[in-house]
Amino acid sequence: MSTTETQQWQVGKKIIEILKRKGYDAVFVGGAVRDFSRKKEANDIDIATSALPEEVKAVFKRTADVGLAHGTVLVIEDSVPIEVTTFRTDGEYEDHRRPTNVTFVRSLEEDLKRRDFTMNALAMTEDFHIIDLFDGQADLQNGLIRTVGNPLNRFNEDALRMLRAIRFTAQLGFSIDSTSFEAIKSCAHEISNISVERITAELEKIWLSANLYKGIESLVKSNLAQYLPGDHSFNIEKWKVLGNPQNSSVCWAYLCLLQDKPNVSQLAREYKLSNALKNEIKQLVSATQKRYERSYTPEDFYQFSEDILIHAEMLASKLRDDIELLQKEQLIHLKKSLPIQSSRELAVTGQDLMTWFNKPGGPWLKDALNQIEHAVLYQKVRNNATQIKEWLLK
Repeated sequence: MSTTETQQWQVGKKIIEILKRKGYDAVFVGGAVRDFSRKKEANDIDIATSALPEEVKAVFKRTADVGLAHGTVLVIEDSVPIEVTTFRTDGEYEDHRRPTNVTFVRSLEEDLKRRDFTMNALAMTEDFHIIDLFDGQADLQNGLIRTVGNPLNRFNEDALRMLRAIRFTAQLGFSIDSTSFEAIKSCAHEISNISVERITAELEKIWLSANLYKGIESLVKSNLAQYLPGDHSFNIEKWKVLGNPQNSSVCWAYLCLLQDKPNVSQLAREYKLSNALKNEIKQLVSATQKRYERSYTPEDFYQFSEDILIHAEMLASKLRDDIELLQKEQLIHLKKSLPIQSSRELAVTGQDLMTWFNKPGGPWLKDALNQIEHAVLYQKVRNNATQIKEWLLK
C-alpha cells in the first residue's frame, strides 16, 4: 500500500470515527472497498453515512459542496479530501442515466441496493471489516461481474452500466455472469441514449486496460458495439492481434485503421475527442499508412516524433502480414541520425537569405528555406552557412 493510499485510509477511518461519535452510521463504500478486497491499490476512497449533507457540514470544519443534490459533501481532514455521501435511494429514471430525484435514508442496506454490481456494493467498517449483503466477495473470487438485483432493471435505469460492465471485463479480466450478459444484449440499443462524452470516457478506460481483447470481445458479443457513435467496424480477430498497448491514441488510431476508409476527423467528431488527441491520431494513421506502402524515408523520420514512429511501426506490423517490424532501437537510431531534427536547427535564417540576395521578404523566401531544409535533410549539402550559400548560388 502506497504512502498516499495509507494516508487516505487513515483519514477516512478518522472521518468515520468522528461521524460515529456524533451518533451517525458511516462506512467505506464503492470501488475502493472492491480494490481493498482484491488487495489492489485504491485510487478514490469514498464514505457513505446516515448523516444528512447539512449534518456532515456541521460536524467538520472544512467542507466543500460538490454534489449536494445527490447528498455528497467533500470533507477535507488533515489536508486530505474525501467524498462523504448520505445513504440514499434513487427515484424514477427517465433518461436512462440519472434518477429524477433521490431520497436520503438512514439505512445502509437501502443505499447498497441501488448500486450497479455486487462487487461495487461492498461496504467496509473503519476497522476494515467487510459488509457483504449481495455475495460480492464470492463474485470477486470467481471473477464475475453481476448486477445487484434484476439486471434488466439496473440497465434500464442507467444504460451506461452496460458499458461499465464491459469496461470492468477489460480492467479486471473478469467475465459477466450469463443473466447480466443476456440483459445487456436485450438492452444494448439503450446505450444510444447516453451522452457521447460518457461513452468516450468508458472507451478510454478500456483502451488503457490490461485485458483489452476481453473488453472488445464483450463489446461486440453483447451487441453494444453496433450502437456506439458512428458506424465503426470492430474486428475481434484484429483486436486480438493488437495485444495490450495501454495507450489511448494508439487504440483510437487502430479503430480508425480497421475501417474501409479511415477518417480521423470523422472519428474525432463522432466521439468528441480533443483537438490534441485528434492530431496525435492523425499522425499515427498517416505514419502507419505510409509504412503500408514503403520503408520510412528521411522526410518521414523528420516529420514524425519517435513515439509516433514506434507506435505506427507496431500498428503497421499488426495490420499487414508482409511488413517486417523494425525494432524500437533501429527507429530511434535512424531518427537521431538525421542531420537536423527541426527547421530551427538550420544554420541559416530568412534574414541571411535576404542579405545574400539583396531582396525583401516574400513567397520566394519560404520556398528557398524549404529547399535548403530538404537538401540538408537528404545530405545534398552540409548544415553549414558557408556551404549552404555556395550551394544556393550554384
